Amino acid sequence: MALLDFFKKKERRKRLEAKSVLPKVQAAEEKKETAAETAPGSSKSAGLVLSAPRITEKTSIASESGVYVFKVARTSTKNEIKRAVRELYKVEVDSVRVINISSRRRRVGRKMGVKTGFKKAMVKLKPGQKIEFV
Repeated sequence: MALLDFFKKKERRKRLEAKSVLPKVQAAEEKKETAAETAPGSSKSAGLVLSAPRITEKTSIASESGVYVFKVARTSTKNEIKRAVRELYKVEVDSVRVINISSRRRRVGRKMGVKTGFKKAMVKLKPGQKIEFV
């Protein structure tokens, strides 16, 4: 008798799984539709990865050759930076270099202070691509 109960339970499990699969498939289709509706440049995570462009004399000279410099979050990776630049500025990225700028001690009057460090990314664009900062 116990053997027959095992097979009955197995059939019952199959029926329950078949019923529960349909809502999962519908939920997956809804996610695809919402992902298609979000346009590039509207990503919230891209704004968290890129803090600001670094605009100096040296970076403006480098931008003529297609290299742009950004201040980025300390925890961001090269792939995240590449994706964020692609989404925000709608350009094709060729390569990314990352530099950790360490914190420095600075004198403020009679006291010693600390200038905080940050992470800097040098993004090289593919030929023909350009970013306008205005």
